[in-house]
Amino acid sequence: MDKRIIVVGLSCIDIVNYVESYPAEDSNSRVIKQIWTAGGNATNNITVLNQLNSHSVLFSVVPIDCSVITSLLLKVGISLEYCIRRLNGELPISTVIVNEKTGSRTIMHYRGQLKEPNCEEFQRTFSNICSFSWIHFEGRNFENLIPMIEYVRNARRNNKRPKISLECEKTQDFETLENAILLVDVVFVSKDFARKKGFKNKEEAVSGIQQRYGASHAIVICPWAEQGAAARHTADGEMISVDAYVEAGPAVDTLGAGDCFLACCIHFLNEGDSLKEVLMKACRITGRKVAKRGLLRLDIS
Repeated sequence: MDKRIIVVGLSCIDIVNYVESYPAEDSNSRVIKQIWTAGGNATNNITVLNQLNSHSVLFSVVPIDCSVITSLLLKVGISLEYCIRRLNGELPISTVIVNEKTGSRTIMHYRGQLKEPNCEEFQRTFSNICSFSWIHFEGRNFENLIPMIEYVRNARRNNKRPKISLECEKTQDFETLENAILLVDVVFVSKDFARKKGFKNKEEAVSGIQQRYGASHAIVICPWAEQGAAARHTADGEMISVDAYVEAGPAVDTLGAGDCFLACCIHFLNEGDSLKEVLMKACRITGRKVAKRGLLRLDIS
């Protein structure tokens, strides 16, 4: 089986404004640099996976008449071959302020008016789903999330591939997202999601997610920003914890850092690396990413 990856999730336009310091309310501030780029978690994942030489495809929805997003996706090497094109609808747009003094990013997201892909469209697009080795789902589109995961599970039957991973990032209470956790092989838990559920650190989050949501069989991975990341294969396995990579220098741009980390984990797990190696490599590449602007031209050595 080829080591091909599908990433299912959002595509949007990111308008990123880099500033020397975060502006005060009702003030007039100068922007150092502005970048228009393709954004959204899934799009960012593919942008990183492409640089790691993973054969990855994006399953998302874009307006058929929006030349801007088409151009921006192609600019970062993402094909629309597997995307759903809608005749009507506004594309989501994120306006971002990146404070280069601290590396923080503030995101103002306009959801747009674009119908999410449904399970039938997913099945038609990937009737050969078992020719892929990994399917990653961004934790969104809750009406169709579990049916799409179930389609993959039913197609693979007793096979171990394709692996299924899920990102739990959103802090709102979505029962569908929590119910999906026990259906997948790998769960990525964001720091914000973990804190919302009452976990105080990365190790506690890994253990708690496995126990609370019936994911004792799954790999759970939790990045915790400057505290590094933790993971465990199963509920009775060894807890693996690694430090953040800080040798690249102070943070300049944390936008997309979590997406970078997640993509690195998927790539190296798909390549068969040990869980500790996966965390160390993902933290190293992400540490180098936050010390520079953007997700392109990453140092993946």
